[in-house]
Amino acid sequence: MKNKVISLTKVIFKNSFQNMETAKSANERKNKKSKSMIILYIFVFLYLAGIMGVFSNGLIKELMAINQEQMFLGLILLVIAGFVLIQSIFSAINILYYSKDNEYILPLPIKPSQIIAAKTNVLLITEYFIVAIIGLIPLVIYGVLTSANVLYYVSMVIVLITFPIIPVLISSLLVLIVMSFAKFTKNRNRFQLIATILVLVAVCILSFTVGDSSTTPEELVGMVTQANGLVEMLRGAFPTLGMAIDSLTNVSLGNQILNLFLLVATTAAIYFIYMLIGQKLYLKGAVGNLSSGKKTKKKLDETKAFKKSLLTKTYVGKEFKTLLRNPVFFMQCVLPAILFPILMIVVTFAGMRGEQNGTTVDVTSMITNKTSVYLGIGILCAIQFFLMFIYISATAISRDGQNAVFMKYIPVPLMKQIDYKVMPNIIMTTIMSVITIIIVEYLFRLPIIYLLLITIAGIIMGVLQSYISIIVDLKKPKLEWSSEYAVVKQNMNLIFPVLFSLLNITVIIILSVILGNFINSYILITMIAIIYLLLTMVVRNYIQKNVNKLFQKIY
Repeated sequence: MKNKVISLTKVIFKNSFQNMETAKSANERKNKKSKSMIILYIFVFLYLAGIMGVFSNGLIKELMAINQEQMFLGLILLVIAGFVLIQSIFSAINILYYSKDNEYILPLPIKPSQIIAAKTNVLLITEYFIVAIIGLIPLVIYGVLTSANVLYYVSMVIVLITFPIIPVLISSLLVLIVMSFAKFTKNRNRFQLIATILVLVAVCILSFTVGDSSTTPEELVGMVTQANGLVEMLRGAFPTLGMAIDSLTNVSLGNQILNLFLLVATTAAIYFIYMLIGQKLYLKGAVGNLSSGKKTKKKLDETKAFKKSLLTKTYVGKEFKTLLRNPVFFMQCVLPAILFPILMIVVTFAGMRGEQNGTTVDVTSMITNKTSVYLGIGILCAIQFFLMFIYISATAISRDGQNAVFMKYIPVPLMKQIDYKVMPNIIMTTIMSVITIIIVEYLFRLPIIYLLLITIAGIIMGVLQSYISIIVDLKKPKLEWSSEYAVVKQNMNLIFPVLFSLLNITVIIILSVILGNFINSYILITMIAIIYLLLTMVVRNYIQKNVNKLFQKIY
C-alpha cells in the first residue's frame, strides 16, 4: 500500500504542475524557458525571503525590548495555520474533486484510502513551499537573535513539518463532507460553487468558535504585563498551537521531547481519524461530481439573443458570464477578491471578542500627525496583498483558449477589446478595496475623506496591475489546455500578479519611510495615487502603440 501511495503521489503531483504544451513547442522553448523560470523562481524566493527577514528582524527586536519575544513564535505559527487553512480550501477542492486525473484514477483498482492519502500528500507538498517562506525564515531569524541552541533548530524542523498538517486535514475534511452530497444534485456546476462557499463559511464559523475567549479586560492586562504573557493568549487559537510553542520554547530536553511527541502523536491521531472518515465519503463525492449534471437543451430565445445592446455592456457581460458560470474560473479568479479580505480579518480578529466585542478605536485625531502615515500605508499594503489573489486579467486571454483568435476577426478594435477584458479585473479590485475599507472603518473610526482617498489610490494601483497583467497574458498566452483547471493552476503567468503586488508594497513602504517625516498622510497618499495614475497612462499608451505586436501569439 505504501508503494502505491508514493507512486500515486508522484503521478498526481506531476499532473497538477505539468506544463500542458505541445511536444514541439516544449522542445523548442525548453532550454530558454527553464533558465528564465529558474531565474524568476530564485528572484521571487529571495524577494519574499528578504521581506520576511526584514519584517521578522524588526518585530523580534521590538518584542525583546518588552520581554515578549516568545509572542513572535505564537504569531508566526498562527499565521501559518490561518494561511494554510484558507489556501488549502481551494487546493483541496481542486485536487480532490475537480482534477482531470479523477477520470483515469477512479476506474483503477485503487482503494479510496490510497487515493485520499496520495492527494493529501500533494496538498501538503504544495503548502510546504509557502511554509518555507512564511515560517522557516522568521523562525531561523528568531533563533539567531535569541541565541537559541541546537535543540531549538531540531524542534523547529519537526514543528514546521508537522504543524501545517492539521490545517490541511481540517480543510480537506470539510470539503469531503460537503462534496459527499454531490450525487444528489442535478446541476454540477452550481453545486461546485455552493460547495466552495459552504466550506468557506464553515471555516469562518470554526475560526470564531476556536477563537472564542471569555478573558476579562483585567485578566488581559495581567497576562500582557507578564513576561511573554501574550503567548498564553494564543495557545487556544488553534489545535496543537500550544504544543508547537512549547516545543520551541522549553529549555529542558525532557520537556522538549515530550511536547514534540505530543505534537506528532496528536497530528497522527487526527490524520488517522481523517483517513477513516475520508475513505467513507470520498467516492460518494468523486463519482457524484463526475456523473451529476444533466445536459438539457435550451430553446433559443430569438428576442433575447438578437436584442440590441451596448457593445461595452455585451462584451464585459460576456467576460463576467464566463467567470461566473465556470466553477474553476469563479473560485480561482473571482471568489478570492471577495472572501480573502473577509476571511483574513475574521481569522485575525476572531479572538478579539468577549467584553471588548463591538469596540472601535478612535484615531481621527491622529490623521494630521506624521504617525498616522503608517495607518494609511498599512491599509494600502493590505489592499495590495489581496490584489495578488485576483487573476482575472492575468488569464483574460488564456481563458478563451483556442477561441481567442476570434478577437482578431470580430469588428471591434483590439484596444477596445483589451479595455473590455480588464474591466472585470478593475471591478473586482474596486469591490475588494471597498470591502477592505468597510472592515477598516468598522474597526477604526477614520474620516470619510481619508478613506475615500485611500480607496481611490488602491483602485488606481489595481487598474495599473490589470493592464500589466493582460500584457503578460498576451505575451505568454496559454491557449492549449484540456481543462479549465490548467488555466489557473498550470499557468506560470499567475506569478506576475504576486510579483506586482509585492513590488507595489515595497514602493509604498519606501515612499512612506523617505517622505513620512516631511509630509502628512493626505499628501503622501495623494502623491502615490498621482504616481500610479501616470504609470497607468504610460502602460496603456504602450499597449495602444504596440497592440498589433502584442496579438502576434494569438493564432
